[in-house]
Amino acid sequence: MKPLFTLSTAAATKLIAEKDNSAAIGSLKAAQLYDLNVLDKNIQDMDNNETRFIVLSRDKALKSENNKTSILFETYQDSPGELYYILGFFANNNINLTKIESRPSKEGLGKYIFFVDFEGHEDDKKIKEILGEIKIRTYFMKVLGSYPIYNN
Repeated sequence: MKPLFTLSTAAATKLIAEKDNSAAIGSLKAAQLYDLNVLDKNIQDMDNNETRFIVLSRDKALKSENNKTSILFETYQDSPGELYYILGFFANNNINLTKIESRPSKEGLGKYIFFVDFEGHEDDKKIKEILGEIKIRTYFMKVLGSYPIYNN
C-alpha cells in the first residue's frame, strides 16, 4: 500500500471511506461519521501524547482567569546572549514560558524568528511592560494573540 498525503486526519478518513483496502489514522468521531471500521485504538507511541488545536480569528479572545499569549520576534543580531537577554524579561517578572521555538527567517545565516508562548494576557499590566521592552530591543516583535488556557 502506498502512503498518501492529506491535509488532516479528518481528510484522510474521508478519503479512505471511498476506497477499498485502505486505512487511515483518525479520530473515533471521524470513524463514526464516515461509517468506518476501527482497527485499533490508542496507537500513540507515548501515553502523554496530546494534539493542540487553535482557532484563528481577527477578533481578540475574551480574557479569562488563565490565559496564554503567543508572540514572535527577531533579534537585531546573532550574538551570544541575545536570546537570553530577551527571555530574561520573562524570568525577572516570574512569567512562565510554555513554549519556545525558532525558525530560520530566510534572510541570511544566523537570522531566526523566535516563537514564544507564555502564561498571561497581553492586556495585563506586567505583560504589557514586558512586551514593550521586547519591542524596543528586537528587530521586530508581533503579538499573535492571547487566549484562554484549556485545562482538561
